[in-house]
Amino acid sequence: MAKESNRLLYLDWMRGLAVVIMLQGHVLDAWVRPQDRTSEWFWLSQFLGGLPAPIFLFMIGVSLAMILDRMRARGASAARLAGNILRRGGWILLLAYAFRLEQFLVWYPASDWADILRVDTLNCIAASTVLVGLLCIAIKTRLGSVLAMGVATAAFVFVTPWVYPLRAQLPAFVLSYINSNGHPWYFSLFPWAAFALAGVTFGYALLQARAGTGESEFFKGVAVAGVGAYAIGAAMSLFPIFEYGFFDYSLTGPPFFFVRLGWVLLIMYGAYKWSTRETSRGWSPIIMLGQASLLVYWVHIEIVYGRPLHQFARALALWDAVKHLLWLVPLMVGLAVMRDFHRSRNKRQAASTVGVVYDRASFAANAARGQMAMKSARS
Repeated sequence: MAKESNRLLYLDWMRGLAVVIMLQGHVLDAWVRPQDRTSEWFWLSQFLGGLPAPIFLFMIGVSLAMILDRMRARGASAARLAGNILRRGGWILLLAYAFRLEQFLVWYPASDWADILRVDTLNCIAASTVLVGLLCIAIKTRLGSVLAMGVATAAFVFVTPWVYPLRAQLPAFVLSYINSNGHPWYFSLFPWAAFALAGVTFGYALLQARAGTGESEFFKGVAVAGVGAYAIGAAMSLFPIFEYGFFDYSLTGPPFFFVRLGWVLLIMYGAYKWSTRETSRGWSPIIMLGQASLLVYWVHIEIVYGRPLHQFARALALWDAVKHLLWLVPLMVGLAVMRDFHRSRNKRQAASTVGVVYDRASFAANAARGQMAMKSARS
């Protein structure tokens, strides 16, 4: 069975791979000229570029399962679990709006204030964290969570074509989070939160397996499930019965969800197998990127879509745009390394401070005991 460090390695490796795919997808989307956008290579780039968002949302679900399970093992109450979820979701949402505000200021006066309220990837991650996390609190066992969240995932996927076009009597801001309110480029809960639900299902299934059959056998099943999900999605696309409601194959279509879920599971299986190699414990740029995914996301958007390199916008030949990845990816790795160094230094300083405080407290306690002993001897 893979050790605990390997478990963390393959989760970070999964995030890191998503970051690399995201970087190439955004660079080619932003910088490739119109006449090169019909090539097969560009199509492949953008198809792969559609995977990071599902992967990040899936990993949010996995993380929630790990966190909630650990807190329950320590005896946390439902109120404490809810508070933790709300703090996590609120912090990510705050970062999302800080990011949108910063984008507005960078592009001012050409920017549109309405873009600040745009529901983007970080907004969806925040909303999904709250929605999925609060749903999980009601189920207290791992197996029960697997079953309940699995059913919730399927229900979410199949009702999406009906929910997506609804225009209920709700504020436009709220509706944008629920079903994008007519903005298909938004990352609304429907359909995107289905990947977070699938992730929390996976996370609890993994925890259950680690307590029983072990990771190795579990991930053999993950590979089979990945192939099966892809096959189900491909087969569903052949039947018109699955084209109902507001059907957009790549947005609300249940078949495409299963196709992408299949890819996510197969990538997860590959990440696990990679992490079980004897040399996997060494330093890895992919793992560095995975651990700094939020920072890399923020900074690379400024570079790729920002003003400093705006002269590249839809102006480069495809392979010229690809060449720019040769400096952008190492730059992001360097940024991740700097973040890791800074965090490690802060931890060492904190540990040193705790040690000094402990030594002083110990010295004071020993001095007090010595004084009491002297008084007793005199008496």
